[in-house]
Amino acid sequence: MAFGVLLPHFGPHASPARIVDYCARLEELGFDAVWVRDHLLWRPNVFEPADRTFVEPLITLAAVASATRRMALGTAVLIPIRWPLKVAQELASLSYLAGGRVIAGMGLGSNAEESAAAGMDAGAREQIFRETVEIARLVWSGDGVSYRGQIFSFQDVTLRPRPPRPIPIWGGGTTRASVRRAVELCDGWMTGRLPLATLGDRLRLLRRLEAESGRRLAVGYIPLLYLSRTREEAEAALNVCDLMVASRDGMAKYWIVPEHGFRTLDDLEGLLVYGTPHDCADQIARLADLGIDHFVVDLRLQFDRYEELTELVGREILPRFRRAATRTDP
Repeated sequence: MAFGVLLPHFGPHASPARIVDYCARLEELGFDAVWVRDHLLWRPNVFEPADRTFVEPLITLAAVASATRRMALGTAVLIPIRWPLKVAQELASLSYLAGGRVIAGMGLGSNAEESAAAGMDAGAREQIFRETVEIARLVWSGDGVSYRGQIFSFQDVTLRPRPPRPIPIWGGGTTRASVRRAVELCDGWMTGRLPLATLGDRLRLLRRLEAESGRRLAVGYIPLLYLSRTREEAEAALNVCDLMVASRDGMAKYWIVPEHGFRTLDDLEGLLVYGTPHDCADQIARLADLGIDHFVVDLRLQFDRYEELTELVGREILPRFRRAATRTDP
């Protein structure tokens, strides 16, 4: 399992020092990637501080590229607020400057208002996603290319520089439909904040579709992570209703619900990883057993302790998985 970190490029704790300067230390700690979110009209979730600060993701990654040498630079995920040729140009330029370290997560977004505000047809987000993936791959692979889709068309386009190596595209989403799109169009599936039963359902569908298509996708996962001195301390600090965020993104209606509903933090296992470093490592190991390839550390509930807690993860959680990988390597 690889490990990434969601950068604190949003909310009241965002700062150049945390977003950019500290990334060199993340490399030293052994993290494999850094990740950014994407919003135009960002409204914080109910469990996040009510601060509208949101640093643009591709500009963020360009700055991080200059401060790092090894870590992958990932988007989790870009939403339909940019014209596809512009997305392709920006990602190719970022990959060129960063030596080919980009992972392009793309999705539909959860707020149609953002697409509409960017001049896109909010009702056509799925088709925009599809054509964006097709256009990016086309212009990254050749010169003088042409495209005619339902929404976007162009002729004789050459974009340089090209990415120094192929940019993997990971389709984002939490629904079964997002899994189908990822298998059809993408190189990976990036998801997050799913209860364990729902995550298992999505992964079983993914494996079945992979078998039918003869393809193998990377799987990235971004649950919330909350570190504490004891499991009881975390339980006292966290609110089950807020963490469900059903009223914010509407995705909870697609979850598999326990017979007694979502009452305790244990009911939200998978969506949330919490407790001591040992507790968290055990929960991450269960996710690895399900087939998660890339775990993203999302500390947004504790961004005020971002440096301290990434140090803790690097010292006490990552080594457990590195040792396991060493034991199983041929």
